Amino acid sequence: MKPRVTIVTATEHEIAPVLAWLGTHAESHTFQTYFIPGLQVDILYTGIGPMYAMYALTEYLSHRRPDGWLQAGIGGAFDPALTLGTTYAIHSETLAGFGAEDADGTYLNAFDLGWQDPDAHPLTGGRWACPYVAPGLALPEATGMTTWVAHGFPATIDRIARDLHGQVENMEGAPFFHISLLRRIPFLSFRAISNKVEARDKSAWVMQPAVDDLGKTIIRWLTDASGDVHRLFGHRI
Repeated sequence: MKPRVTIVTATEHEIAPVLAWLGTHAESHTFQTYFIPGLQVDILYTGIGPMYAMYALTEYLSHRRPDGWLQAGIGGAFDPALTLGTTYAIHSETLAGFGAEDADGTYLNAFDLGWQDPDAHPLTGGRWACPYVAPGLALPEATGMTTWVAHGFPATIDRIARDLHGQVENMEGAPFFHISLLRRIPFLSFRAISNKVEARDKSAWVMQPAVDDLGKTIIRWLTDASGDVHRLFGHRI
């Protein structure tokens, strides 16, 4: 039996180049499983948002156990220094917007409130940290931030920046990291930057270049490993 690797994504559009490549290069496929030399690759669509991601991931794991999985998608650059259209390996995630609002409007996160211990497994310093790297890719790295809202109001963006936050805004990362660490599944997360998190202006977004770069990165990741799972998920030193 070939090792099973699962590509997890919110929407089909985000990995369209990968699907096209798998359709051409797979030896065979059934439904959302593609058989390529040395690997069987499952595709899992979660839908957009933390709630949908959590359900899709747990439902999938109720009947399948991957040898490793990759979360792939598009994200917004909360850190303006990140490059549009570039794919980053997300090495940690945090959950923004979970907590309480004080009487004066001050935001209190779950750690301020004592709801969670920031260093209780699977957290480290209030973040879910990925202990794996893609050995052959040498991707730039960034931190992730999972939110319920794609932010576009400067005052809200400034408030979030004053609390625990990440460089890449997304809507599915924290559930994926949380489950992967608890279930001890080797995992990676790739996010390509489609826009800067600023006053919302979709005309400034570079969605297609981000999708294209993400696709090239995933295809290279799959092909360079030659079916060896250990070359897909290397332990961080």
